[in-house]
Amino acid sequence: MNGQANVVTPADQPVTSEVWRVFIFVFLGWTLVNFSNVYTLASPFMIEELHFEIGMIGIIASVYSAGGFISSLWLPLLADRKGRRLGMSLSILAAALFNGGMGLINNIFQVFGLRFIAAHGQTCQWGIGASYLSEMVPAKDRGGFLGAMQSGTPVGTFLCSGVFALVSGWGWGWREFCYVGSFGLILIPFVMGMLKESPQWIKYREDVQKGLIDPTQKKISLSELFKLKYRKNTLIAMSLHIVGAFWAWGNMTWFLVAMRTDFHFDAVTCGKMNMLLWGTAILGYPIMGKISDIIGRKKGMLLASSLTVISCILLYIASKGNAALASQGSMLLYIATIMLGFGMGQHSVLIAYSSEIFPSHIRAVGTSISIGAGRASAVFTMLLLGYIAQNSSATTAELVAAFGGWLMVPIVWLFGQETARRNLDDIID
Repeated sequence: MNGQANVVTPADQPVTSEVWRVFIFVFLGWTLVNFSNVYTLASPFMIEELHFEIGMIGIIASVYSAGGFISSLWLPLLADRKGRRLGMSLSILAAALFNGGMGLINNIFQVFGLRFIAAHGQTCQWGIGASYLSEMVPAKDRGGFLGAMQSGTPVGTFLCSGVFALVSGWGWGWREFCYVGSFGLILIPFVMGMLKESPQWIKYREDVQKGLIDPTQKKISLSELFKLKYRKNTLIAMSLHIVGAFWAWGNMTWFLVAMRTDFHFDAVTCGKMNMLLWGTAILGYPIMGKISDIIGRKKGMLLASSLTVISCILLYIASKGNAALASQGSMLLYIATIMLGFGMGQHSVLIAYSSEIFPSHIRAVGTSISIGAGRASAVFTMLLLGYIAQNSSATTAELVAAFGGWLMVPIVWLFGQETARRNLDDIID
């Protein structure tokens, strides 16, 4: 790349103790920033105590998505300029401090502000953490490690729900529960003190300072993403995350709604089905990531995306069947839910791929702004799915979302290169 020789990086080496440390802390980062669910769980009680109109919940969700997009415009740039550890620490700080701060609110305007800033943590931890880990893990294992990292999302969801049940059992209220969101702050000194910077990132920055690489890269900006040599990959990554977000947020929004409205389950059964889905996803993320290491990102994306479509077709068929078929004991429903959990591993392939196709000096901002583009588009695409659900059914909305997510396949196959098991420098070259 402009005179830079390929260097031997940790991506070429066996898995070391340093790689495991980075993985553990990135995994915990993904887990604890997902304590943003404190708001989701506490919101019904906020409405009762503070007398919010229920329609405000949708506006707050839009504010949160907007905050995630805005954050992708600046915080990952800092991670590319000053280091992965600082970027990780600031994203964890934003999530923990402002999720925990929800316990102090007294009006709706405070909720808007806190949710807007808390979104910085989730969106940027995803992009920065994925970039950091991608640069540390051996090429042959990147998909598996990045998939396991994403298991932090369902693990965080489980932990957050468990803490909610525990705190409620102790007789504490929603404010005390929100304070638990600040627990992630304990990670910051460990991230800064126990982890080393990515050698890949350090080498690239040193080469820039020595003039071995384009000197304009000394001051990285968003425009770097759209330079001729990076523009195609930027547009591919953004397109992938836009259609990926259509599926991801559609699934998170409508799966439980479908269990309630289409299958008529009670709250306990809905909870069990949600646990089955996310419990399977904990395995689906690393398994699909590892499969894509073996068979390639393109084939891995085809497999996982097709699995989600098939599972949603089965859900739709089950919802249209007779009462016995749509009952709690329906084998078809359980099979479809388990398949869906494994199919969610398509996001392991997505996050691995999008972190691989950017060079080190803009990897964090490229990955994060692609994720942010997906979050921004979800503000509008969820309106479409809401219209479909209103005029048809929740399982129909779920199926449409799955077909939308499947569009990642032609994008990767027609326009993208294969990245599995390749050195990061070789991919960019």
